[in-house]
Amino acid sequence: GDYFERYRRQTFVTPASYLSFLNAYRKLYSAKHSYVGELARRMNTGLQKLIEAGESVSVLSKELVVKEKELAVASRETERVLKEVSESAAAAEKVKTSVQKVKDKAQAIVDAIDKDKKFAETKLAAAAPALAEAEAALQTIKPADIATVKKLGKPPHLIMRVMDAVLLLFQRHLDPITMDPEKPCCAPSWKEALKTMNGPMLSELLSFNKDTINSETCELLAPYLEMEDYTLENVKRVSGNVAGLLAWTMAMAFFFTVNKEVLPLKANLAIAENKLEIATKELNVAQAELDAKQRELDEVQAKFDAVMKKKMELEESANTCRRKMDAASALITGLGGEKDRWTEQSKEFQAQIDRLVGDVLVMCAFMSYSGPFNNDFRQQLLTNWKKELNLKAIPYTKTMNVTEELVDNTTAGEWALQGLPNDELSLQNGIIVTQATRFPLLIDPQGQGKSWIRNREANNDLIITSLNHKYFRTHLEDGLSLGRPVMIEDVGEELDPCLDNVLEKNFIKSGSSFKVKVGDKEVDVMPNFKLYITTKLSNPKYTPEVFARTSIIDFTVTIKGLEDQLLAKVILTEKAELETERVALITEVTSNKKKMKELEDNLLTRLTNTQGSLVDDESLIEVLRVTKTTAEEVNEKLAIAADTEIKINSAREEYRPVAVRGSILYFLIVEMSMVNAMYQTSLDQFLGIFDMSMERSQKSPVPSKRISNIIEYLTYEVFKYTARGLYETHKFLFTLLMALKIDLQAGRIKHNEFATLIKGGAALDLNGVTPKPKSWILDTTWLNLVQLSELPQFSEILNQVTRNDKSWKLWFDD
Repeated sequence: GDYFERYRRQTFVTPASYLSFLNAYRKLYSAKHSYVGELARRMNTGLQKLIEAGESVSVLSKELVVKEKELAVASRETERVLKEVSESAAAAEKVKTSVQKVKDKAQAIVDAIDKDKKFAETKLAAAAPALAEAEAALQTIKPADIATVKKLGKPPHLIMRVMDAVLLLFQRHLDPITMDPEKPCCAPSWKEALKTMNGPMLSELLSFNKDTINSETCELLAPYLEMEDYTLENVKRVSGNVAGLLAWTMAMAFFFTVNKEVLPLKANLAIAENKLEIATKELNVAQAELDAKQRELDEVQAKFDAVMKKKMELEESANTCRRKMDAASALITGLGGEKDRWTEQSKEFQAQIDRLVGDVLVMCAFMSYSGPFNNDFRQQLLTNWKKELNLKAIPYTKTMNVTEELVDNTTAGEWALQGLPNDELSLQNGIIVTQATRFPLLIDPQGQGKSWIRNREANNDLIITSLNHKYFRTHLEDGLSLGRPVMIEDVGEELDPCLDNVLEKNFIKSGSSFKVKVGDKEVDVMPNFKLYITTKLSNPKYTPEVFARTSIIDFTVTIKGLEDQLLAKVILTEKAELETERVALITEVTSNKKKMKELEDNLLTRLTNTQGSLVDDESLIEVLRVTKTTAEEVNEKLAIAADTEIKINSAREEYRPVAVRGSILYFLIVEMSMVNAMYQTSLDQFLGIFDMSMERSQKSPVPSKRISNIIEYLTYEVFKYTARGLYETHKFLFTLLMALKIDLQAGRIKHNEFATLIKGGAALDLNGVTPKPKSWILDTTWLNLVQLSELPQFSEILNQVTRNDKSWKLWFDD
């Protein structure tokens, strides 16, 4: 009732509003209780871990003393064994050197043998084809062939000579030398030849030892071989059966020419191989001695390795102990400041939980009931609620700021970047929009709430529609079934009945999902669905049913909010780089504050979730190091940002008079609608005039002169624009109010003086004031004089009128 009487704006509180309040209370109390309880648990756990870490340092220091003593003993033992190893290694090295000499000697003999062998093989390879042919020729001779030759009464002379050559190679007896009557050669020894043929001649030929051939044999063979008919063709013609014998004798003679160089090598090889055998025996003895020394060395080395391993383990254990001590000390030192703060905060948590009953009551009442009211009335409501809490002895936080409790600085910064004005009322509206249990309906004549929602939901595929859009229901169904936000803009005083189930959240459980009836159609409801409703009407008359189904929020722009917006416009025009820098600064500060919160949360989470002692979790120390480093960087950035913000704000404040004048003029225009409902001017219209004033007003390099030019041009343009649409009878009122409000803001007149001029004594009761001295003074006039006397400069006006009533009557009658 009070709100309607003062502001002519109608609001309703319904049972549904109370149920919404109870539902919000249950959810918020549970969430806050869990949140504070979890914070208390995490901080208490963190504190306990820090205490344990402090105790661990003492234990570790004692352990380290013991380990260092053990390490000193192990070091001495290692040095002793190392000395043994060095001695054994030196002895082994000495033996190894002598063995190597024997090895080198044996290797030299092997190399010489190998060289001679290769030379002999090369030489013998030259005679190999002839030998192969001779052996192949021998294979063609059969025992029957030899028998045939033996039976010849008078064999061919060439055959007998061939047999003489064979006898010479076999080094058999020959007849005394006599010249042959038929041929110019010695007479053949056929009888001796027959003796040889009667024996195992073929086997003797095949197994003939070629190394028995000497120079003398070859000299005796030479006359036979050099005779003209001593050829393979002739012997084949005379007796083909034994032609192979001739080829064999020639091959043997040729072989000797090669073998005479090889025979000395073979003799040397035998001597060398004998030497090698002796050297090999010496080497085996030396190697055995070396192996024995190596075994001794291996045993000592194994002992050394074992001692060294023990020493390394002790060193690692000591280093680990020292590292844990350093880590624990670093942790305790690093969290020293946090420990004090957490200790105090931990004590506060229980008291905070006790006060949640009243705190949550105020917060939920604020979200459920304060939306339709302006800032003044919201503050009055909060004051009244706190009085009731005091009367009923319900605990609550006396210094609680509802805005700070319901939204953190990071989120508020993000909202500012999305276009929400940063005044208190706008932040409260943002809280109700995002946290109320009912879908919001924004009374938004200037369109600021709508603009903020557009930016806020830009990345979530916002669907924008209106009640008279031909695809309105399709848009609504898409938003519900796809989980997309929907904004119904510019509604009137009545809402489409198809929205009833959606607004009341009459969702039907269907398996693991929900459905809702939109008209006569069931539609799936996805969890991410959001609904926003906006109206351009400045003072809509909504029914109690609409109040019950929605959270109605007065988003009408405030003087302070508009002033900040206009200032941003001025700076963007006059000092664009300054506004760009300011927006970038706000973005950076918001990001850094968010990062700081994440760092603290991460550190507390790690402290809470660490199993066992903190000193065993070296990764936590790294997290702490990174956290501290990052926190220092962030704090440094925030400090720099704070200085920069002061400089930017100082530069911006120079242009604030333009924004202040613009805000005064706009709200004066809006107030004229109370004189006559036809006097309506939108914020967009006014902003157009404001932009034009900055564009057309006279430029000046001197900021103060430029500001004065803009204010003068803006004031006149607004006057012309507004006066053009006023009745003549209201133009003087508008002009007077404009002058008074400008002077009021400039401090040239006081608020009580302005109120006295506008309202006079209308609020006074004639019976409750000093009686009027004369009857000619009208009651209204006397009440006005009484109110005027409240001003210091008119404090004696009543006495003057009483004492000089005749003079005043003459003045009054004239």
